Amino acid sequence: MHEEEDPKEYRWESGYEKTWETIQEDDSGRLEPSVTELIQRTKRRKLLDREASVRLGIMRHVYIILDYSQAMTEQDLKPTRQLCTLKILEDFIKEFHDQNPISQLGIITTLNKIAKRNSDLSNNPQRHLDCLKKLHDVPCRGEPSLQNALEVALTSLRHLPPHTSREILILYAALTTCDPGEISATLQKVQEANIRVSVVGLAAELHVCKDITKSTGGSFSVSINDLHLKELINEHLEPPPASTKMDHTLIKVGFPHQINADAKPALCMW
Repeated sequence: MHEEEDPKEYRWESGYEKTWETIQEDDSGRLEPSVTELIQRTKRRKLLDREASVRLGIMRHVYIILDYSQAMTEQDLKPTRQLCTLKILEDFIKEFHDQNPISQLGIITTLNKIAKRNSDLSNNPQRHLDCLKKLHDVPCRGEPSLQNALEVALTSLRHLPPHTSREILILYAALTTCDPGEISATLQKVQEANIRVSVVGLAAELHVCKDITKSTGGSFSVSINDLHLKELINEHLEPPPASTKMDHTLIKVGFPHQINADAKPALCMW
C-alpha cells in the first residue's frame, strides 16, 4: 500500500503557484513590471489582513542591526548590497522620525565575527544620517555574528522602562553566523526582556533567523530586488502591536480637576 502524501508543503513550494504563467515580458523583454505587480499584490494582501483595531506601541526604541560581512559586497543589488541598503536606510531614518516623533533609533554593525554599536539610541535623525555616511567608507569583511549583535543591543534595551516598545530590525545578507557560544541562550534573554526581533533577508531564508523572529513575535521576509527591499524595510515605519506584557499603567496629565463643593465661599478680611 502506498502511504498517504503529506499535505504539508515547503515554503518554496507554496509561495506563488505557477509563477511562470504570471510573469510576462514587456515590449523591451524585461520582467520588472510583472515582478513589481507581484510585490504590490502581496502588499495589498497584507493591508487587508491587518487588524482594524489594535493597541500600538507608540514610544519605540529600535536598534537596526546591519550585516557588514563579505556577503554585502555582492552586486545583485546595484551598485552593491552595502550601498543599496545604506541608501534605503537614509530614507527610512528620515521617514521614521516623521512618523514616530517620540521614538528612538540606534545602529549596530556586525563583521569579522564581532558587533559594534555605531550609533546610540537617539531621536536625532541627523546623528544617524552622519553615521550612515561614515559607514560608506567602512569595508565589508569576514562573517557576521548574530549572537554578538543581539548581545550589544540587549545591553541598552533591557534597561528601558516597561511601557516602551523594544525592537530590533536585522538586515542580513550572509548565509551563516559565526557565534562565540550557543545563540539559544542569548535568544532566551531577548525573550525575557520582551524585545521584538524582525529580520529582512537580502539573500535567502535562514532557519536561525526565522526561529528568532518566531520566538520574539517579529516578522521575517526576504527581498526580491531593491524595490522590494525598500518596501520590506518601510513596513517597520508603523508601530507594531503592543505586547501584552507591556506595562499598562496610566500616566497622569496636568488637566484641571473639577471639585464639587456645597459650602459657600468665604472671604477673610483684616
